[in-house]
This record gives sequence, structure tokens and C-alpha cells, in this order.
Amino acid sequence: MKPTKVLIVCSETKLDLHQYQNYYKIGVERGCLALINTFNQIDLLCCDQDSLQDDDLVLIKSKAKTILEISQVKDYIDGEIAIQEALKLNPTEIVLIAQGRRFDMELSCLNFIYRYNVIFINDYTYAYLLQPGMNEVIAKPDYRYFSLFALQDATVTITNLKYNVENLLLRQLSSNAISNEFVSSSGNVEVLSGQVVAIYSK
Repeated sequence: MKPTKVLIVCSETKLDLHQYQNYYKIGVERGCLALINTFNQIDLLCCDQDSLQDDDLVLIKSKAKTILEISQVKDYIDGEIAIQEALKLNPTEIVLIAQGRRFDMELSCLNFIYRYNVIFINDYTYAYLLQPGMNEVIAKPDYRYFSLFALQDATVTITNLKYNVENLLLRQLSSNAISNEFVSSSGNVEVLSGQVVAIYSK
């Protein structure tokens, strides 16, 4: 059986989704429209329908292979339920695309990176969980800044970037490892302890 990669889209986006052609595609709320505009289909519709107009909902349901209707009264937000559905496929990768004006939702996506090891992307950000030990981090076109963030205390060594440091104690929620930059095609981050998220920003 071919390894499964999953794309979850929770909002409309300017990102080019064609690179995810071979992914299993889960649409959440208005993210379904982005999937339909690119692929004309959705493998799984997963939403409580609280941000969709009736006409949009009719279209989305007609393009979805499978429909999971969620109650608006629930213990998890739609995006997390979609991740839980994705995990049932034992995927090798989960990409979560979400954006909006609500800071609480942004924070929940940071939690998803830590808890479920998803790759989080929006129109301005690319973020993922670094592995324990040495990580090669690759410069990405159109992203200027590279930052590290920890939910609990962590220790890292940064080399081959603009700002380098050895055995940095990265305190919980601290901002002392943000706005680094690449000076070549790649750099290195060694995670000596704790869990650390790498964040690329435009």
C-alpha cells in the first residue's frame, strides 16, 4: 500500500495547492472551496457548517467523496477533528493550511504542530516540529525569516545561519530565537532537549 500523505485545508488561501495533487484531501469549512477550485473534488468533508452559505454547502457536498457532519456543540474544533480523521490513515505527513483573523485559532494551530506533528502553512508562514538531535533546515524561496519557538523549556544549538548560538536555553514561549535569517541554502539546528518548532515567515 502506498504511503499516505494528507492535506487539510481549513480556509481559503492564495497558496498554490497543485503540489498536493497526490495527497488525501480533507476540506474544513471554507477550505473546501479552495480544494474544489484546484482539484474539483474533496476526499473528506469535515465541518459543522457554521461558516458556509447554503449554496456553498450544496456545491461542497456534491464534490465530496465522504461527508462527516459535525455538531456545533463539540469538544474539539473542526480542524482538530480533521486531524484526528487524518491520523486514522496512518499518514507519513499531514499538511494543515489555515488562516484568519482570530488569534485563538492561530494558537490552536501551534498546539497542533506540537501535539500531532503536522506541517502548518498559511499565506505567510510555514512551520513544523523539529526532530530531537541534528536538523538540517533548508532555505525556502519567498521566506525571509526563520524562527524557533518552544512551548516548554528547550535547548538548541544553531549553526550556519545569520545568528548562531551554542546551547541556547530557549525558555517557554520566549522570543529570543526569532527573526533569524539564512546566509546560504541551508543551516543546522540541533535540538538538545525539549520540543522546538521551526517557523518560516515572509
